[in-house]
Amino acid sequence: MLSEERIRKMIRLADYEKGIGSSDLKRTHYWRMDYVRMQILKTILAVFVAFVLGILLSVLYHMDYVMQHVWELPYRTILIYGGIVFVAAEILFVIFTARIAGRAYDESRARVKEYYVTLMELEELYEKEGEEETL
Repeated sequence: MLSEERIRKMIRLADYEKGIGSSDLKRTHYWRMDYVRMQILKTILAVFVAFVLGILLSVLYHMDYVMQHVWELPYRTILIYGGIVFVAAEILFVIFTARIAGRAYDESRARVKEYYVTLMELEELYEKEGEEETL
């Protein structure tokens, strides 16, 4: 027998699974710290690649000046300032990533918890209906 309440719950579960639930369920397969660390590693790699590409673009843009003054450039000073900027950028982005990833994980976990509660309610409705049919 079809039950309106059961159908509503199934539709709600299906909508969640097809929408944001797919990413939530993948995200919550990890422990919170593992998920945050994975996001931090991605951020470190992305910032490194962006920094290297930025340096290459800057050097290519100023290639005439660099080629004319190749022996006179203060490489040590450039490396020190570049390293300081790089480390500061990495730290800043890691802090932002840790906060954002932690919050995203917590929100996903709450939605997945609600999903499982609804799933258990649906299972109880099936059991209740099965008991009524056997009588």
